[in-house]
Amino acid sequence: MILSHAIGMLFRPDAEWASIKQEKPTPIAVYGLYILILAAIGPVCAYYGTVEMGWSIGDRIIKLTPDSAMQLVILTYLAILAGSFALSYGIDWMANTFGSEHEQNGNNAVALVAYSLTPMYVAGLTLLYPDPWINAMVLLAAASYGALLMWKGVPVVMGMSKEQSMVYCGAILTLALVLLVSTLATTGLLWNFGFGPTFIEN
Repeated sequence: MILSHAIGMLFRPDAEWASIKQEKPTPIAVYGLYILILAAIGPVCAYYGTVEMGWSIGDRIIKLTPDSAMQLVILTYLAILAGSFALSYGIDWMANTFGSEHEQNGNNAVALVAYSLTPMYVAGLTLLYPDPWINAMVLLAAASYGALLMWKGVPVVMGMSKEQSMVYCGAILTLALVLLVSTLATTGLLWNFGFGPTFIEN
């Protein structure tokens, strides 16, 4: 099953990239059976963490209301899906420029994004316990490992030399940062339009 690649990406990425290249999964299969499922880990855990656990501030416990948390969970999930799609599209669009193998349906780019983001998806489990410092450190470590996975995967999946892949990875990471900043800006706008969090104190 396509979800079995998640374990391989975390513990044996080199062998897993070779397996993915041979398998040639379609974008619909990767998106529907991998991204849609794993991308839900973080938002679902965040809902439980913010509604049931909350944050300790002195002797107070601050939580989100269920309605507010659900609203933010849905928006976060949609943002992850949109970001994954946009990054895949950008990678596919840049493929010819950097001399990589370009496929008409863009399955190489979708596979590269989906499997490289595996550590980020799995790191969403830490949101069960909403401690900002722990969450930030784990997600930062996951993002770093995801970048390493992408660096290892580009030569294999996109069919290019390691020298070419260095420059290509730089362009991909730049695009990812642009998408992240765009997401943060959009979040700020949505909060101003009434989609921000609503807190309760216990």
